[in-house]
Amino acid sequence: MHVVLLEDLLAVVSARIGVAVYDFDFELYFRCRHPTFFDEGTPCVLRVGAVEDYQAQYQVLRDWGLRPVNTPEQHERASELAMWYPLLTDMTPRTRIFESLPDAAQIEQAFDWPIFLKGSRQTSKHNAKLSVIGDREHYAWASEHYRRDPVLHWQRPVVREFVPLQAVAGGIAGKVPASMEFRSFWWHGACVGWGRYWYQAAQYACDDIDDGLALAAEAARRLQVPFLVVDIAKTADGRWIVIECNDAQESGYAAAAPRAIWSAIIESLQGGAA
Repeated sequence: MHVVLLEDLLAVVSARIGVAVYDFDFELYFRCRHPTFFDEGTPCVLRVGAVEDYQAQYQVLRDWGLRPVNTPEQHERASELAMWYPLLTDMTPRTRIFESLPDAAQIEQAFDWPIFLKGSRQTSKHNAKLSVIGDREHYAWASEHYRRDPVLHWQRPVVREFVPLQAVAGGIAGKVPASMEFRSFWWHGACVGWGRYWYQAAQYACDDIDDGLALAAEAARRLQVPFLVVDIAKTADGRWIVIECNDAQESGYAAAAPRAIWSAIIESLQGGAA
């Protein structure tokens, strides 16, 4: 892991994971030092991809004298749908979380086909055939593949109401269709950056993005996670909804500008927000 102190204000513990929309070279854009020791309580952000055991990593950083921006409890609230969904039920599709894959009859008691199937933390890299499930036969196939999928098999299965979204041009074959979806980054309740979620698709924009960001701001207010990502999307009938929340430490930038995000965070720290 690579440890730098940005502008004498924020420690960043990073590791290159080989994903262009996640990796970022802080030393190209900010004044960085590599101190041997840190002042006790120096604020810290992790940029090492998905963290397998956040509690253990948090304790390691605390032992170094650093203060990770999100506590283990806040990390879980941001990352686990079972934790954030009860706080956002009125702004996100109806959802049920299961301990194991339910049978089709259980699903039909609460949902109409199609449904959206995912793990409690993420999809299998937006695989459309494993996500948008059209009927019982499709679900039987998806269930078998869910159990063997390297991303999904360890996660609790989640069934969500399928809500048609406003489509956009482009996207990637075999993936969930690209839609009018945006990723927003929140630092202590303030938006420090946002951009198109489907960065691989053709450029898209909408006139009422401020309404979407206002919804994301309310989600951030309810969750009270210091460094948070809120993904929002516009439905086919014109409503804004929350698609997902995550610990921003683990999240890729999508089409948001990383330099602008970190500049806004540094400016916030200079103003005393930590």
